Amino acid sequence: MQNNFNAAVLTLGCRVNQYESDCIISEFINLGFNIKDFNDICDVYVINTCTVTAASDKKSRQMIRRAKKLNPDALIAVCGCLSQREPDIIQADIIFGASEKVKIPQTALDILTNNNIDVMKSEAKRVRPPPELYENINAYNSEKTRAYIKIQDGCGAKCSYCIIPQVRGGVKSRKYADIYAEIERFDALNYHEIVLTGIEISSYGKDLENIDLISLLEKLDSEQDLDNIISIRLSSLDPSVITKDFIDRLSKLNKIANHFHLSVQSGSAKILNLMRRKYNPDTIIKNIERAKEKIKDLNITADIIAGFPGETNEDFCETIEIIKILNIYRAHIFVYSKRPGTDAAGFDGQIEESVKKSRSKKLSEVCEKIREKIHENNLGKEFDVIIEDYNKSGKTGFYTAKTRNFLDVKINACEEENNSGETKKIKIKDYNKNYLTGEII
Repeated sequence: MQNNFNAAVLTLGCRVNQYESDCIISEFINLGFNIKDFNDICDVYVINTCTVTAASDKKSRQMIRRAKKLNPDALIAVCGCLSQREPDIIQADIIFGASEKVKIPQTALDILTNNNIDVMKSEAKRVRPPPELYENINAYNSEKTRAYIKIQDGCGAKCSYCIIPQVRGGVKSRKYADIYAEIERFDALNYHEIVLTGIEISSYGKDLENIDLISLLEKLDSEQDLDNIISIRLSSLDPSVITKDFIDRLSKLNKIANHFHLSVQSGSAKILNLMRRKYNPDTIIKNIERAKEKIKDLNITADIIAGFPGETNEDFCETIEIIKILNIYRAHIFVYSKRPGTDAAGFDGQIEESVKKSRSKKLSEVCEKIREKIHENNLGKEFDVIIEDYNKSGKTGFYTAKTRNFLDVKINACEEENNSGETKKIKIKDYNKNYLTGEII
């Protein structure tokens, strides 16, 4: 099937949104649309929105306005968390929320091929509540070198700062057979790494019988027919899932990447309690120390919030301390942002913006020093990596790659070598605070 319509999809926010956008793009392709860059002139623009912070809301609205300027006659479709939370503020022709967004391509095609366009547009403006069960959608394309597989949606936590459970609903886990079928498709397309993603993958299986995250990983690791998949990576983990049992069982698996991305958020027990997180700093430190003993070269990245209400200088110093103890390689540092509808927005002790930004900068500097030391410690080591994109800098070119434990690498290369997507053994020859430099051996 082929038509003459062009479509572009812009994704804001998390990896779950990116996966869902991949599903939307797959459906556009199935219906014969040409997929274009968002800055091109298109018949349909899709903006998959985020609402995790006030800045995310602002960015989403900006992108909607940009699409209208690019082509005033185009169909504007908006979906995702912002349109689920505040559909009345969205100015678009097609509006979906957290679910059923893969119906956008068919809706757009119906409108574009129907004579009564105004009526069709009016009927398309709808937002449905999040489904109670997992909405089994599928992607048929992903990044060049790794495929993102969504294994669950929703969240049962009630963190005081987070709006996402209100727009995504409760925990909904994907059935194993559906997860495996999608991984199998990407294996057949010669992908070498998959990333398991979701709103809170640590809660995977809570709504199913006889399965949880670690047993899911054990099942995937034991599959004999995945010939090309050599690495299974986990997206963000709640530290509470890193228990002794989890570590002991995970350490026996072959394909699971030796990298955890933890939603640490703070090193202060007081602040974690105010956030209503399910762990304390001592528990994180104890369990990660055990994990590093059992899992060779385990690397840690993390999410950190700077300037949560009530955060004193002492609390902030405790966050710096846990970053150092855990030896966090990279941190996604979020300056705390009030979200209307969350409890934390009404907390006493709101921190001035200048203080929040200063603390955020300090946290970045601490991680930068740790990262450079980790890079230094890997000088001369050899790694098997999956080659990513080719980039040109002046007269020279380089590939980017990540080691299995998520260290950033640049590899000197000529464009005509065309190694993107292949696995190669490299040796680390140099480093700086941002990345390692290696060569193919």
